[in-house]
Amino acid sequence: MTMAALARDADPGDRVALAPSWSAAPAARIRLRFTGFGVFRAEVGGARALLPPISRTMLARLVLARGGLVYADDLYRDCWGDPSAAVRREQRVAVHKRIGELRRCLAPGPDADGTALLVTERCARTGYRLLLDDDEVDLHVFADLVFRAAAVQDAVAVDLLMRALAMWTEPPLLGLPDAAFVRDRVSWLTDLRDRACRELAAACHALGRGRDALAAFDRLRARHSDDAGLRDLIDRLGCDR
Repeated sequence: MTMAALARDADPGDRVALAPSWSAAPAARIRLRFTGFGVFRAEVGGARALLPPISRTMLARLVLARGGLVYADDLYRDCWGDPSAAVRREQRVAVHKRIGELRRCLAPGPDADGTALLVTERCARTGYRLLLDDDEVDLHVFADLVFRAAAVQDAVAVDLLMRALAMWTEPPLLGLPDAAFVRDRVSWLTDLRDRACRELAAACHALGRGRDALAAFDRLRARHSDDAGLRDLIDRLGCDR
């Protein structure tokens, strides 16, 4: 599939070219950014990447693996929505073609080598790794802030937790299919958000900064007024304070 064909097949809401123009290849890797809060999307060199639904789902699956190996068979089952136990050769070829599309999208340019970014590993089964910097994925930054807060104390922990909760502007991973890997990651992130709320309430209470916690929770509740679970959690934390 050509780049132009990818753009024609992209979601109607996507309005930016598949990859930025490259009149001259840059010396450094083009900046990538993956946004998981709200509709999952990727930016390549500041331009939103246009991808067909299956390719975008594959990209999300690889991003969420955080550098882990994802087998071709699992990519097919997860992204094509086919739970078939036996993945045939032609289905693996379809996965590999989409991998090629992603490489051209993420590393555009005549001299770019997307194989260094999206790595193929062949052993008993073929798999792929997407090698990104942690700060290129907002969901990874969010999780790291919460985990870092658990390793420190007092005002530093409060600052980290507030920064993490401020990132939760919209529910995560919207626009992706109702696949098991999406549901599992949304559930994990929601649990992590709730943990951050509980730890922020406790830390602010210990420091006598209850108003700071209340302000953070009020912003969360205002942004997610339809999230009954979040409302209940914040109400319970308010009672505890």
